[in-house]
Amino acid sequence: MNRMRAALKAAALAPPQISEMTAEQSFCFDQNFIGFAGHFPEYPILPAVLQVLLAQTLAEKVMGLRLSVRSLIRAKFVQQLRPEDQIDVCLSCREKDGSLHCSSELQVAGQRAASFTLILGKGTAQ
Repeated sequence: MNRMRAALKAAALAPPQISEMTAEQSFCFDQNFIGFAGHFPEYPILPAVLQVLLAQTLAEKVMGLRLSVRSLIRAKFVQQLRPEDQIDVCLSCREKDGSLHCSSELQVAGQRAASFTLILGKGTAQ
């Protein structure tokens, strides 16, 4: 997982824009990105689990803590994310019942590609 996190970090186009409990960051993955391996040969798309990991790592930057996924709710993956797409990740978090609830949206060219709410548990300082 650390290798994948490093690959995601390398695909960031700029540092995240963080304000209070919100954040935005853009990513672009080339054809050789490890996350495309096997998903799918000759027609690579970014797996949903990596889309969730993008939001999770951005939430970790907001909080300054390693976070664990407790739940994923209201998930909608409506557009395939392909190599060379600029993916804009927008996140809005709030604390509730001892967890962090992060509304997440991924966009390509201003169009929603995915949306979901992550329920995250706090971990240790990064």
